[in-house]
Amino acid sequence: MTKNIKPILVIICGGSGSGKTTVAELIRDNMPKTATCEVLSLDWFYLSKDRIQTKNYDSPESIDWFEVREAIKFLIEERQETKVPIYDFLTQTITTKKLIKPADVIILEGILSLTNEDVNRYADIKLFIDVPDDERLIRRLLRDIGSRNTDINKTIQMWRENVITMHHEYVEPKKFISDIVIPWGSGEKNLVPIKAVAGALEYMIYSTKKRKRNEFLSQAKEIKKQKNSASKKGQYIPI
Repeated sequence: MTKNIKPILVIICGGSGSGKTTVAELIRDNMPKTATCEVLSLDWFYLSKDRIQTKNYDSPESIDWFEVREAIKFLIEERQETKVPIYDFLTQTITTKKLIKPADVIILEGILSLTNEDVNRYADIKLFIDVPDDERLIRRLLRDIGSRNTDINKTIQMWRENVITMHHEYVEPKKFISDIVIPWGSGEKNLVPIKAVAGALEYMIYSTKKRKRNEFLSQAKEIKKQKNSASKKGQYIPI
């Protein structure tokens, strides 16, 4: 990564079970080898059970937005590495922290990733993964039962009481402020828009580096010109 070049922030939004993590990883894997990319999950930033003020984990109030903003600030503005909290769904606590290094492209993915204006202002590309509600419910059932040890009845209850309601209130409207909407699909079905996004990112990185290089060469040329001019006049210009 070139330190004097601002990293590109990609925010990926979409409902629970829409495949945001898969899309983020596919974009990263389709980036050119010369570019670096880091993926952040908004799931890491849930408030622990001793701090959270709501029982609704599909509400923006369940996220530690201070930590999210600090992470983005360090990676995008400061271009420095930072440690981010990792939320554990089984214990509902922060169990560890993960070191994230600055990169050419930072991807933030999560159902509520486009609901905070302070984070949105850093975004260069906003993506929305559009998947029908019934397909997302099936995926969530498989995930919760398989990896989070959640009872099927509890998952359905949460879906009815919180997930689908919050989706239509907070998540679905973000489709209309997104730059690109990726349609339902997974793996190879999403490969065309994913390659298009990866190609756009490659061009943005190349264009920025080329502009910075031209600015540097222009400044160097001007300094050399001033130095030569001063030399002819017998003057000294500190460089």
